[in-house]
Amino acid sequence: MKRLPVHLALLPLLATLLAGGTQAADLKVTTLTVIPKPDAEHPYPQDVIQMPFITHDKPEVAANINDRLFIARFKALAPAKAEPRLPAQEMDLAGLAGQEFGVKRNDARLLTIGFKAEVCGAYCETDHVAFSFDTRTGRLLNPQELFSRVGVQALSKRMQKEKQRVYRAQMAKHEKELKASRKQKADSETLDDLEARIALNRECLASNAQDAEAASARTSFDERWEFNAEVAVLTAERCSNHASRALDDVGGVSLSLPYATLRPHLTAYGKSVLLGEGQALSGDVLGQVLRGRIGKQPIVMVLEKQYDNSVSGVYFYEKYRKRIELNGQEEGGKLDLQEQDADGTPVAQLRLEVGNNHLRGEWLGKQSSQVELRAP
Repeated sequence: MKRLPVHLALLPLLATLLAGGTQAADLKVTTLTVIPKPDAEHPYPQDVIQMPFITHDKPEVAANINDRLFIARFKALAPAKAEPRLPAQEMDLAGLAGQEFGVKRNDARLLTIGFKAEVCGAYCETDHVAFSFDTRTGRLLNPQELFSRVGVQALSKRMQKEKQRVYRAQMAKHEKELKASRKQKADSETLDDLEARIALNRECLASNAQDAEAASARTSFDERWEFNAEVAVLTAERCSNHASRALDDVGGVSLSLPYATLRPHLTAYGKSVLLGEGQALSGDVLGQVLRGRIGKQPIVMVLEKQYDNSVSGVYFYEKYRKRIELNGQEEGGKLDLQEQDADGTPVAQLRLEVGNNHLRGEWLGKQSSQVELRAP
């Protein structure tokens, strides 16, 4: 066989590099069906509960993604291997009547999985949420790592304008319908319904106007992001509460944003993971799967920070795999957390310092043990 000149043989590789990426790693998504405990009581009909399970060329990347998804959905560690029918065991299924998922993106930079779940409390409703991961490390994408403060504010203002446009258009539509219905001498039920819909959109406009004043000072998003194959989607939740939901013809408001238009609003890490520009990584620890030790015992932990600087989370000893709840505060790069038993009674304290990609400190219970944890 005749050999190609070296410069021609390298053309496929050159084309790949110029396209802004590398060959995708072997990342596969398998569907598991979660089997609730046979003796569990359900006050609502129970449907199929599906869960993704990731395999990857790098097992540590797959473990980071799997554990983060299972902790987010069930407050439990992921199984070590795929089991088509997975017993719930330590999973928290409270309020979950059914769940399915879809893979929205799977390439050399990102994995995005979207969930559609039927969630029940005093009433049942459908919930949509998506999780995106950096496939180099298995880190969960956090919008605060991806967007600069100025970017957060600019995109928040854009969303406020879109909500204003949508509510005004819907109100104008109903006002036109109301005028026509009055002319046609429609029944009072029809007229009352249209007036209620107009009133709801007027309330949504007023609420949005108040939010718009705060948008210029935002440091994080109230909306949720979904990073799909072609566009990023920013979605604001519906304006109505459950009682007025039947009158809400708008629902959630979404902006579909091509990735190139996000460039001015991104951090170096955001450009790396969303645009494939550079190799920047993130060192934030909150929201990530943290692996390390308390004393000599291997543990896995996830901590979430709220707007008021309160912190909540869970951790697991790898040996026992049982959930341990944590609550506390973050101040000045230091975490003060209370470990709670099943009844919510504090039984130990964790004092941790936040570093670049790591936490260090001590666990204080009947004795003291050193704690060291690292993020992906």
